[in-house]
Amino acid sequence: MDKEYYKDLSARAADGDAKSFSKLYEMIYRGMYYTAYYTLPNGDDAADAVIGAARDGFKAIGRLRSEEAFEAFMMKTLCARIKIMCKENGSEPDEDENEIKKAFMRLDDYMDRLCAVLYIAGRLDASMIAAYTGTHRNSVKKRLAAALPTLYTD
Repeated sequence: MDKEYYKDLSARAADGDAKSFSKLYEMIYRGMYYTAYYTLPNGDDAADAVIGAARDGFKAIGRLRSEEAFEAFMMKTLCARIKIMCKENGSEPDEDENEIKKAFMRLDDYMDRLCAVLYIAGRLDASMIAAYTGTHRNSVKKRLAAALPTLYTD
């Protein structure tokens, strides 16, 4: 996508234009869903998290600092929603899950799962994960060092 078009969409979305927000959201919602799906116990919770993050993001988009930061802004919003849902909700995992989801669910702590999902599926480094989750980079590194061996073992 053309950078100028992206910046224009972001600027219009920040001014409250729902269609512009929708076009930007359309570019990233799959990544948001996969992040939520592999972090939260079941698909319904993941869908709720993404929908809630989109709603929260649209309400707060006026605070977007730069036009290029839309995806980071939305992922940070999603991570905050995932944290809230994990603290409030003790839902059970779906029974018929794929092997990837089962591997992530072996990680007991949701923050370990979230960091691992963002690292593996999101291809983010520890600094970006720390920015998205509101934690320190060294905490993310420690979580990844503990979580990744668990994922790669039976």
